[in-house]
Amino acid sequence: MVRDSLEKVADPAPRTQRLAFLRTKKAIAAFTALGCVLIAAVVVIGTIHTGGSSNGSKAEDQIAVASMQSLTSTAPESTSTTATALGIVDLTSSTSTSGSTSTSTSTSTTKPKSSESSKSSTSPSATPSVATSATALNDVPLRIMALGASIVKGETSPGYLGFRKPMRDELVGLGFTVNMVGSVRLGDFVDNDVEAYGGKKIKEMHEYAKKIVPKTLPNVFVINLGTNNLLQNKDVDKVGQQMEDLIDYLLTTSKQSTVILSTMLTNKVPNLEPTVLDMNRQYRDIMKTFEADGKPVVLAEMHPSEGGSRVPTANEIGPDGSHPTVKGYEMMGHIFVQAIQSAVGKGLLQKPVENGIPADGDAERDGSNSR
Repeated sequence: MVRDSLEKVADPAPRTQRLAFLRTKKAIAAFTALGCVLIAAVVVIGTIHTGGSSNGSKAEDQIAVASMQSLTSTAPESTSTTATALGIVDLTSSTSTSGSTSTSTSTSTTKPKSSESSKSSTSPSATPSVATSATALNDVPLRIMALGASIVKGETSPGYLGFRKPMRDELVGLGFTVNMVGSVRLGDFVDNDVEAYGGKKIKEMHEYAKKIVPKTLPNVFVINLGTNNLLQNKDVDKVGQQMEDLIDYLLTTSKQSTVILSTMLTNKVPNLEPTVLDMNRQYRDIMKTFEADGKPVVLAEMHPSEGGSRVPTANEIGPDGSHPTVKGYEMMGHIFVQAIQSAVGKGLLQKPVENGIPADGDAERDGSNSR
């Protein structure tokens, strides 16, 4: 009796050992299953890489790799990890064998890419948009008429280069195709056509424009006028209205044109500067009207009262008090270029009318010129 009781009491120990052994076997089995899953995942990835599968293969690779990382980090949790791993293996295997599943997986993984490309294409500072703008800008040939009096001619500058040659060179350097047009050829450079006559006032140049503009139909006018009204004290209180009439004529006659209007330069002739300031005020006032009406007119600021040191100052005006020095002319050319670029940025510039005039003024000439 006592022996039987002792045997019964001793029985639980072997059972406990057997249960522990069984648990150990289950754990080993779980880890073995986990290892098989990892091997299967590696095989699937290898198959995908070597098979050169469909558009969704890269996404599938990423899923499988992520799954393996998840498996590695959570290996001690054998049951849940095994279930997760099996789910991933089922997903990758089904995407490689099922067309419908592959399509849905590919669609879901390409959405982020399309949104990224959408963001980059609409970004205001994106480089592609800048390149596109530059290309569009260079695609518009510039048929330019420089309209004015002796300053536009380039009087007092060597070779009558004035601002026209520096302006043209800078525009060509920016990638524009340029043809200067007008009824006068003047200056020691090839494409030297201009519509400018010394001593002429605004209304007089309006009459000259009526003769030449219909024949040439420029798409850009650069205007510097009013100095002779100033020097001759003629209609100085009416220059705004006269300039507005001239510009309206140009825009009506050459319908695809943009006008670049220069304010007057500072003047060193005694007692004339107050009148210059008033004339420039009139020009700025008509600019407000043009802008309100949506007309393609851009102001090229040439006076230090508004343009500061970036424009010709008294130091860049020659000894006669009215005409610029060489540096002053070069500064004018650069300001006109900036105004043309501003017109492009505002969407004002249009291609010139096809009327047989070549796009490139240099290409149509043999290099000879006359005065």
